[in-house]
Amino acid sequence: MNRSLFTKLVSLTLIFATVLSIVSCGKKGLGNAGRKVMALDPWFDAKVYSIEPYLDSDGKEIEYKAQKLAGSDDNYIVVFSYGYYAHPVYSEEYDSSDYSYYLVTVVDRNTADMIDTINLNKYISGNGFIMDVEYVNDIITSTVYFENESGGGILEVDNDVLTGEKLCERNLGKLDGSSGSKSRFKVGQYNIIAEQTYDLATCYSYFCLKITSSEGSESHVELKKERTGLWYIPIIMPIDEGKILVPITQTSTNNPVLFEIDVNKSQAIEVNINDYDWIDFGRITTGYGSKDGYAYFATSVGISKIDIKNKKIEEFFNYNACPLNNALLSNTEIIDCYDNNIILLGGRYSSFSLEDSSKIGFDIYYLSKASENPNAGKTILELYSNNGYVDQTIAEAIVRFNETYKDYYIEVIDRYMLDEYQHYMQTDSLDEVEKIYLQSNVSLNDKLAMDIMNGVGPDILILSGDMGRLYNSNYLVDLSKYIEDLDSDRYFTNIIKAARVDGKLYQLPVTFGIKGIHTNSKYAGASGYGFTTDEYEDFLYGPLNGYDINETGQAVYFTALFNGMIDKFIINGKADFSDPSFLELADFVKNNVREKAPAYDSEEESDDRRYQNERIAHLTTYYGIKDYFVGVKELQGARAILGLPSADGRGPMIRSTLSVAVSAQAECVDACVEFARILLTDEVQDDLAKTSCFTISRNAYRKSGSLTLDYCNGSRGNSEFGVYRTTGESVDNRIIFTEDDVMILEKIILSCSHFDSVDAAVNIILMEEMPAYFIDQKDLDSVIIIVQDRVQKVLDERG
Repeated sequence: MNRSLFTKLVSLTLIFATVLSIVSCGKKGLGNAGRKVMALDPWFDAKVYSIEPYLDSDGKEIEYKAQKLAGSDDNYIVVFSYGYYAHPVYSEEYDSSDYSYYLVTVVDRNTADMIDTINLNKYISGNGFIMDVEYVNDIITSTVYFENESGGGILEVDNDVLTGEKLCERNLGKLDGSSGSKSRFKVGQYNIIAEQTYDLATCYSYFCLKITSSEGSESHVELKKERTGLWYIPIIMPIDEGKILVPITQTSTNNPVLFEIDVNKSQAIEVNINDYDWIDFGRITTGYGSKDGYAYFATSVGISKIDIKNKKIEEFFNYNACPLNNALLSNTEIIDCYDNNIILLGGRYSSFSLEDSSKIGFDIYYLSKASENPNAGKTILELYSNNGYVDQTIAEAIVRFNETYKDYYIEVIDRYMLDEYQHYMQTDSLDEVEKIYLQSNVSLNDKLAMDIMNGVGPDILILSGDMGRLYNSNYLVDLSKYIEDLDSDRYFTNIIKAARVDGKLYQLPVTFGIKGIHTNSKYAGASGYGFTTDEYEDFLYGPLNGYDINETGQAVYFTALFNGMIDKFIINGKADFSDPSFLELADFVKNNVREKAPAYDSEEESDDRRYQNERIAHLTTYYGIKDYFVGVKELQGARAILGLPSADGRGPMIRSTLSVAVSAQAECVDACVEFARILLTDEVQDDLAKTSCFTISRNAYRKSGSLTLDYCNGSRGNSEFGVYRTTGESVDNRIIFTEDDVMILEKIILSCSHFDSVDAAVNIILMEEMPAYFIDQKDLDSVIIIVQDRVQKVLDERG
């Protein structure tokens, strides 16, 4: 973003609001909130070198691109780039190698000049591909999968790092199913290749390590554990000269198994995890062992250093302490960390972009610790985002805010985590997944609420989920007066209106999703955009043949319907479940929904008739125009999104995917609101729309529509629009989408009038108490008395 243009955009945001109120500032933060930046606070200067390898794409559009570090030393950085072009639909005959690219780029570590690019496609043909590339001691080794008349096999090809000349090749024979993924580690003077291998007799996996020293000597070590599969190595750490520590995740438990390896003797011994109980291995996903004797690993907000000798972990580098984009930094690979210097490898692409790009380049970041912090004197504002991760566009807005405003500096924090993901592997049904999510959500909401009330919480909150616990003036600022002049021709102001709780706007939507039932409009109830419970019964036992597209059990199903009508049951902090709508929803669930969701491996879960119903209707949440178009294709042209069953036949709901809120205890509300306004500018909204998000800006939405049409109707859309998702069958008459489809969806968005308001604590109470009515243990009046009393106590505790 051009800086002068950005400054103008910030100034223009003043049009959005009435005169700002002056809010007193001053709080003591748990972290850095409210603290003045000091001149001696850590700061890293940064140089970014953009490397653009030459790729002869022959006019083909690139659909996917990525890169990873193949290896590095004191002289060279070697990067493996790979991806594929838009290709024909799967039913057509073609060689996959014709639509793939594989390149190795050699960069001079000291000057960041590109020395050479080696095209590895010359080593593949047919459906062959490059499995991996590694660089060790001036040799680039490519592992090639090939096909011939006798089947598939593996070939290793060596190239010289300077000349690119092919040195030799080795045929490793047929692929027998015992080999798994390879991972690469740099640990001091050692380059380590860890190959996952399967014991075909027991089906347990283990690891084979090839350890190569800088002098060229090799050692090999097998790491096994009896009756246990070893799954993933996140990091290898130096212990002392010639000894390393290898943690490996297991398939049977969340705790890793630890091996200490004597490299000189090629010996490994398993050690007790309690010997390293000061390390939270669950937080380490990738890591690097430096020649300085320390191990480094990336977190969501920086790089931490592990000192095994002194049994401590400390932050080495915080992404906030440099002038670069936080989100880009969080998606880098560590090339090297030494003294007060860092070298990182990063890509220049988002997770999904509607824009075509024939460029496949990457960036190399060189960071060095500065003598003083250039932001000295600014007051720190803390920004919360789950686990500390922020969208690339939001991160860029933070960078520009910090460059533009002289009095405040925004820092992203990772003190708060929604940590339910690690437990999902232990669930066997959708009901259990929902329970784990709600329990984790309650914990997160309570922690945030408590810290805000105590004046130690974040100033700005980027919300992307269910934060109903916080929608209270004790915790968040009512943003209504700051955006009351938004133009409905430029913004989806109905979405902002729908986000209000009891008339107050605690979260300002930036992007959003649409939750509802995607089906043919002919199935809609009398309202035209939803179903009453009676109308949905007709739909369920008619077109759906009795197989509901909502596959959860009674308790979870009921909470979904309750959330859609929560404005009827909780008003201004008072719970009242005597409304007839509550009885109607309860009776519908009791008479039409199974008690529990089927287990994933049950016959009921795999019933083919369920997938047939997916061609009639989907219960879904769409996050962008492309998602919706995929649904239209799957449903053979159905374009309506209807509301879930309700007492009044209301329409689809809005899901919060990204919104901004301001703490009621913020250090300076005015400064926080200014940042919120930046997220509404055309520049930011347009960038968000390019990643296929529904944006609050109608102009950005329409621009996204044009990009989406080009994508879906073009060759890049073949893999998604040329076949049916559930069956893999080719689409006989491929839908060509038009501007009319974009306008139809815009009208659906304009019809949305309420949020999917999830209050996890309330939902848990409903899930615990309502089954007594569903299975006839208690009458509904008795259940309502208990539920209402419990819910009201929760609401009263919030103030």
